[in-house]
Amino acid sequence: MKTPSRPAARPLDWTAVRSRMAAAIEQTEALLEAAQQDSEAEYEQPRVAVDASAGQSEEQAVSLVIFVLADRQFALEIRFVCEIVSSARVSPLPGMPPHACGVYDLRGQLLPVFDLRGLLDLPQVVGIANDWAIVCGQERPEFLILCEAAPEIKAVSLKETGAADSAPATAWHRATTKAGTVILDGRLLLEDRRFFLDDEQITASDETERTEFHESPTSE
Repeated sequence: MKTPSRPAARPLDWTAVRSRMAAAIEQTEALLEAAQQDSEAEYEQPRVAVDASAGQSEEQAVSLVIFVLADRQFALEIRFVCEIVSSARVSPLPGMPPHACGVYDLRGQLLPVFDLRGLLDLPQVVGIANDWAIVCGQERPEFLILCEAAPEIKAVSLKETGAADSAPATAWHRATTKAGTVILDGRLLLEDRRFFLDDEQITASDETERTEFHESPTSE
């Protein structure tokens, strides 16, 4: 009895394989792009939805990052906050204005750190450790602001907010909630020139601080 011979193996068509892989990658990227567009469209929906049948507006909630300064509550819209860091080690910047505390190394990126209490005409509370900081920015981290306790993320209805005071302490003051939380205008905060430091100043100050910190004293 003769053993049946196996058919010869067909050569692998690498061109077809690459074509199918490219088609699969293209389809995956299209799905990811569609999902991202849906997410952005949902994020950019107006906060006030108009009911045409009733002729009235239905107030929506806004997500806020609430933080404490001098025993007072302030807030930023979450879209102006990149992240929150704890135990922030701030390297001092000599010769900077009083509201500039230094720089913080955020995964290799040196960002300036500011204390808003002086600019908001608030007292410095003795014995409070500034262990928390809010990384502010929209498209990318811009700077950090110190706070006296762990910030809280909370959704607040626009019905609970009122107009800013007639004589606010700062132009950032956007609104005040019924609970007394002052909502700061994140866009104006990011555009305020008092929070702009030259890259040369940050780099030079950081190098000076590291040199003073690491150089061993010379023995006489």
